[in-house]
Amino acid sequence: MIENIPTIFKAIATAASGLKAFTDWRSQTKGDSRAIIEELKENSRYFWLVLEDDSAIDKIISQLDTKEYDRLCKSGFDFNALQRKKIAVYPSLNGTDMASWQGKETEQLLSNIYDKIKDLKIQYRYSKTNKKILWKQRVKNIQKRILLLLLHARN
Repeated sequence: MIENIPTIFKAIATAASGLKAFTDWRSQTKGDSRAIIEELKENSRYFWLVLEDDSAIDKIISQLDTKEYDRLCKSGFDFNALQRKKIAVYPSLNGTDMASWQGKETEQLLSNIYDKIKDLKIQYRYSKTNKKILWKQRVKNIQKRILLLLLHARN
């Protein structure tokens, strides 16, 4: 489980519960929406390996994928179609690093998640020995955003 996360995430803050939430979400969608959810689920699975099993980041970094996201961006896919409502205000997010996402659109959060995945892949390739970069913390920050997206999709 990710330590020090907002209370609102507790129900989906393990690999098993998070992956089940993805499966439930995917079962309610079709086509391109299903494809992006499945890609995000696979990326989340790799992040859980780092966070729960202490797998080495260098073992998962090459497995992270953005192909579906990139394809859908090029085609003009409306990522807000995944959840039309804006991200709700959750009192337990107040005062956390996730508070700024309240009231924003699904597309903004999803885009930020994928930007961070791409940054992680590129930066790790060139700076993996840099002791100043907290790689596991970066993975944790991406995973918290993914949990927020899952929570948002459930509403």
